Parts: sequence; structure tokens; C-alpha cells
Amino acid sequence: MPFDKYGRSSFSSITLELFWLVDLGEIVEAPILLGNIPPRNKAKITVLRFINRFVETVRYITGEYWVEPARYQDLLSYEAFYWDGTTKYPARLTILDTGVGGFKFGTGHPFKIENEKIKELRNLLANESEINASQVFILNSKDACLQEDYRLATVESVTALEITLYKFIRSRGARVNISPQDIDRFIKDVGLTGSIDVVMRILTEGLEQIDNETLSKCKGAITVRNSILHEGLRDVPAIETEQRVVSIEKMIDYLNRTLPKFTS
Repeated sequence: MPFDKYGRSSFSSITLELFWLVDLGEIVEAPILLGNIPPRNKAKITVLRFINRFVETVRYITGEYWVEPARYQDLLSYEAFYWDGTTKYPARLTILDTGVGGFKFGTGHPFKIENEKIKELRNLLANESEINASQVFILNSKDACLQEDYRLATVESVTALEITLYKFIRSRGARVNISPQDIDRFIKDVGLTGSIDVVMRILTEGLEQIDNETLSKCKGAITVRNSILHEGLRDVPAIETEQRVVSIEKMIDYLNRTLPKFTS
């Protein structure tokens, strides 16, 4: 069915032959944004890398842009064999491998929301209040990580950071009598070079400080974002991306917490 990006009308059975010995028991670190879930199987990750290279090439050749890459949790069932060139030797049969910690069953509401959040939700809808754009981009970034699109996750998270950071630079810069020209230069430098550490040292003197590791991760995220946009960087590691998203969220919280101290 055309534009059936989630495969509701069809499914695929794929055989992939790897011409080297694979350790079917080797595991790697699980994504940190998914919380406390088991480590992941490296062989399955390797297979998905080849499958998604195939999917990407098909999209490129056919122009069928709606075809989705496969995520770890999409490959639920698989069978593995060792092959000597003539004979296949069964090695593993997996029926349900979600990659997100199995299944949960219950009779209660699966998405219960606290009363305070219900009140906030009602207020936003009733008053048609503006939603914080930075928070929306962070949510988009986390969702992109779940989709295993780490390029998009990087772009969305850095966009979230820059929205709040630029507001901080303008507000704090005006407070400490930095000229509008210098403020614009700070903003340009951060966007082009990721020199967030230099700007923050200048603008947060005498205020609560953010830790150097968070600053370094945010600076690295801006650098990677620029490489994606300007150099066409495609291979963006999963764990490093998620660590940067966590650090950016921490930085945004810090900026939002510090901002009222000199805007009131």
C-alpha cells in the first residue's frame, strides 16, 4: 500500500549472510534514554545496520521517502545459523526480543497523569497558552533517539539549546551592560563554533555555575550539528548522542533556573 510507512499492509522476511564469525552472545550498552533496560545484542545491531543501509539505498533509488528504517525493537523474531559454505547449523531462535525490557500487563490506566499536570494541561488548552518551543524540540529529540535517527536527534536538541541560550545571552548581556553588537557576536560565535564555554564564563560571573562536563557535551553537540548541516555528516553514534541530549536538557534547566534571578 503506498505511503504505508509502518508496514501495516505487509511484512518482510530477510536473509542476511555475514562472511565472518559472529559472536551471537556479545552484548553492548543499551540506550540511556530508555531507562533501566537490558543490554543489547551486538549481532542484532550489526544486522540492522546492513538492513538499514539497504532500506536507505532503496529510498534513494525509488524516491519512496516514506519507507522507514528498522529499529532494534522492530526486529522481534529472528533465527541465526552458522554456515560453512554448504551446511547451516542452527545457533539461535528468538521469538520476542523487544529490546526495551519485555512486556508489562495490568488492569489500570497505562498513562496515568498526576493531578498537577492535569491542571496544567487544562490551563494550557483553556487559555490557548503558548507552549515552550525549547521543550518541544527536546521532546522531538528524544523521540528521534527512540527512532534511532541520531542525526535528527542532534539537530533537534541543539535547536532547543540555542532557543534558550540565545534568550539567556540577550537578557544577561543587557543586564551587565554588554553592547548589542557584542551580544550579537556572542550568539554568532556560539552557533558557528560552539564556544558556549567562553560565553558562559563571561555571562555567569557571580552566578551559580554549570559543571564543565555538561558544557563540554553541549559544545560537542553544536559541533556535530554543524557537521551534519554543513558537511553532510551521516554516522552519528547512538550513546554519545543520547549523552549530549541529556546534557542539553540539563543546560536548558540551568538556564531557565538562572534567568529569573536577573530578569525580575
